[in-house]
Amino acid sequence: MARTPEGVVEDYLLTQCRANGFLCLKFVSPARRGVPDRIVVAPSGTVFVEVKRPGGQLRKLQQLTHAKLRRHGAEVHVVDDKPSVDVFVANLLKTSSDQQRAAPTNT
Repeated sequence: MARTPEGVVEDYLLTQCRANGFLCLKFVSPARRGVPDRIVVAPSGTVFVEVKRPGGQLRKLQQLTHAKLRRHGAEVHVVDDKPSVDVFVANLLKTSSDQQRAAPTNT
């Protein structure tokens, strides 16, 4: 069965996360609609990721939910194609390496 355009992007996100040692968990909240599709756990932190088809737009409920998550301190990203996934993963890797360089060393 052929994957939807959104499914192709989501599969690529999962593959890239796994290749870099990140957890990429499917996020489902039965009592709340509009939540992001994935939770990515990386050494630099835990973030929410909304996956859209190429050129896809957030629904109003998704916009409101993402805004609420951000107001509560969460980081929420939207990816809609392979290049945006690559940028997202590169930023997580950069943040991780920046944190490792800034970490105090025990001597």
